[in-house]
Order: sequence, then structure tokens, then C-alpha cells
Amino acid sequence: MKNWFLPIAVLGVSGLGLLFASERGRKRLHTLFEDINNADPLGQFNQAMEDQLDNIQRTLERLSEVLEGEAPAQQR
Repeated sequence: MKNWFLPIAVLGVSGLGLLFASERGRKRLHTLFEDINNADPLGQFNQAMEDQLDNIQRTLERLSEVLEGEAPAQQR
């Protein structure tokens, strides 16, 4: 397995070198770094958590309505 470490490392470094050498590669990297700087990393996660909490709240409200509706029937 150690025999593959050096060739893979050389290919990785040369690939990065080619990326920085071409104008198109530099533009892509510039765009990538701008997107990373402008992104809200927790925005999507926060929205997903809000959606799940809303879903739980609706489910609890429906469960409460059902249980309140059955309570008078059990007292008879």
C-alpha cells in the first residue's frame, strides 16, 4: 500500500498546479472562495430544524385534540 502513496501525492499536487496555472481554473477557484465566504453554513440546517420542530408541534397539537376528545367519553 505504501507503494501508491508517492504517485497519488504527485498526481494530487500536479493537479492543483494545473488548476492554478490555467485562467479557467483560477476563475473557478475565485468563484468557489467567494461562494464559501458569502454562504451561511448553518442556514439550511437551521431551516430543516425549524421545519422539523413545526412538524412535531403540529403532531402534538393533533394528539392533544384527540386525547381531549376521548377524555369525556371515558368519564361516562
